Amino acid sequence: MALIINHNMPAMKAARFLGNSYDKLSKSIDRLSSGLRINSAADDAAGLAIREMMRADIATTAQGIRNASDAISLIQTADGALAVIDEKLSRMKELAEQAATGTYTTVQRQIINSEYQAMAAEIDRIAAATNFNGIRLLDGSTNALNNGQGIRIHFGVGNSAAEDYYYIHLDNTMATNPNGLRIGGDGQNDIWSAGPYGDQPGGCCGGTISSLSSAAVDNSTGGFMYGYNYDDNSLTDEQLFNSRYLAGKYGAARSATSATYQAIINNVNQGTQSRVIVDISANMDAAPTNSSLVAICLDNDEVFYFGSAEVVALLPGLTNKRVNVGVDATGTAQMLASAINNTNSSNYWAFSSGTGRVVIFRKDGGDNNNLIIEEYSNSAAEAAKITYTNVTTGISSQSANMFSLGGEHWGVLQANSLAGGGYGLALIGRDIGASRDLAIAGGTDGYDTDWSAKLSAAGITAGERFIGNLKRSSFTEVQNANNGDWDGAEIRTQEAAQRSLVALNAAIERKDIIRANLGATQNRLEGTITNLTIQVENLQAAESRISDVDVASEMTEFTKNNILAQAATSMLAQANSLGGLALTLIRGA
Repeated sequence: MALIINHNMPAMKAARFLGNSYDKLSKSIDRLSSGLRINSAADDAAGLAIREMMRADIATTAQGIRNASDAISLIQTADGALAVIDEKLSRMKELAEQAATGTYTTVQRQIINSEYQAMAAEIDRIAAATNFNGIRLLDGSTNALNNGQGIRIHFGVGNSAAEDYYYIHLDNTMATNPNGLRIGGDGQNDIWSAGPYGDQPGGCCGGTISSLSSAAVDNSTGGFMYGYNYDDNSLTDEQLFNSRYLAGKYGAARSATSATYQAIINNVNQGTQSRVIVDISANMDAAPTNSSLVAICLDNDEVFYFGSAEVVALLPGLTNKRVNVGVDATGTAQMLASAINNTNSSNYWAFSSGTGRVVIFRKDGGDNNNLIIEEYSNSAAEAAKITYTNVTTGISSQSANMFSLGGEHWGVLQANSLAGGGYGLALIGRDIGASRDLAIAGGTDGYDTDWSAKLSAAGITAGERFIGNLKRSSFTEVQNANNGDWDGAEIRTQEAAQRSLVALNAAIERKDIIRANLGATQNRLEGTITNLTIQVENLQAAESRISDVDVASEMTEFTKNNILAQAATSMLAQANSLGGLALTLIRGA
């Protein structure tokens, strides 16, 4: 071999081998430091792709386990509530059995029925109040989810119905709901429906309301009014426009965008009625004098008195009050009711019920607009002949200085979600007669030819809106308060109690089916969790084999590469000294 000094080939080779050994030693250090065989795509491109897919599946499956565990907690919440409902159903059946025998009187069965209805009301409360993370479980609201299949529990890595999720179906378990257990309820309410209500088809417009937040405007030439029936009349629109019935109106100063169904429902349901009964003795002084004068003042504004207008001013405290009408002592009750109803500025309406009795209502009463009655009298003997009764509490009082009570709902307008989506509207009123307790006046019924004039007379100006789906003809009666809508509604008679036993058996079976389905689903979920846990373990093991470093093997490689690097370093030093041989020859010459 020639001895040259321009190029040191042995040193270049030694440096190359040292670089290779150093690179391998560096990779070994990376692997041993991280514990991973693959730290970059360059280490193993295919292995890296497989590992990342496995890691995604592992994380997703682990979350699926948590999802399934949460579903078990949801089921246990529902099952716990159903266990309490079990107790109430058992007690109701016991009460029905008690009332079904012939050894009790009608009055005693009424007492038994009171507890029966209390149990049904408690079932309703439990079903309405039971929720998991804000999801109501037992009121039937989940039935419409996922095309009627219920709550979807997802736990797999894909979206296959056969592999990745279950449905939890929770039926309506409210006792007195037509779609629920159908026990209790006692037929206390009349129900008029504009939409499917239970098994009834309802009116022509059922199910057309898709959202309570959407505008409910039909056209620009109508209006909407509602009132309460207090004297068992079949109210026509003509009667409803009369102030003695009218409780509220909707449309005034409201734009189309603000007239949502929810706003309408809230408006109607605020139309509460304060009530007080005034009993007037028939033997009041037929010719009241200054010494025997009695006056009734409504909310310190409208005064109705017994006697002549001239002597009213003599009553203390009435000097600055507006006197509307006088009422003679003869025919006192009937004339007082007529005076209240015939006063256009009155905030009240009234009717006479029997000799000497007047029932006075405040329009749109409400808790913030109570009916307050003050009495002024110059004769204690005459004042003692007037008795006031608070309808809400049943408490009566004579010669009261002030008599006040809060508003009382006679009827409500509510929206019920439908299984197929959307809402049906229902008017629900108390049993005060064969007609609708809460009546609707709408402007699209064909016989109503002078709707605009009526609106104007009622204070709703032209150009305001008629509310769609709320006209009178849209509502169909689906429950009459005179009798229950189902056999289990009440146990006030022996025959009704016997029918209730059958209905209670059906209710218990329905509840048991729900609990059994929940239990079966819980068992499936527990098995799913076990399977997913094993799946995660095996995926993790496979991912480890691909990704994790074999420390023993890698340490052997590290030691080998370390020795090679040291050897290459020594040889590089020796190769770098070979050039000195040429200098020796040069100096010797």
